[in-house]
Amino acid sequence: MKSLPRPKTSHASHRTRHPTKERNYPDKAPASRINAPVELLPESESAPNLPYYVTRTPSQNLPIYLEKKRGGNLHQTRLKGIDGSPAVLRDELEKELRLKSKDCLVNAVNGHIVMKGWYKPQIEAFLKARRF
Repeated sequence: MKSLPRPKTSHASHRTRHPTKERNYPDKAPASRINAPVELLPESESAPNLPYYVTRTPSQNLPIYLEKKRGGNLHQTRLKGIDGSPAVLRDELEKELRLKSKDCLVNAVNGHIVMKGWYKPQIEAFLKARRF
């Protein structure tokens, strides 16, 4: 069920002689962050030449997921679909995002990388620069 969009004019002022007030609501996301260009790395530092590979989802998106746990107090970013060596990818992400080693872990059972905090735009830019 979708809600109706917010009105552009105020309906409360129809009882007075004053003209209606025009409202300018901000956009949900600034245009500077949407589809920002990413500088690609050289072929030697790109996808086929790395010890890991990140497969895309069936809808051709990168498998980066944001999670809330403990009643919304714990924010995590989970990176799935890693083939090869997830430990090497974890080390590179720690350097790129300036994380502590205890805040970026590899789940040994399923091979997911779990980071403390929300880093989806930074990880997307990191992976797109490496041609994933």
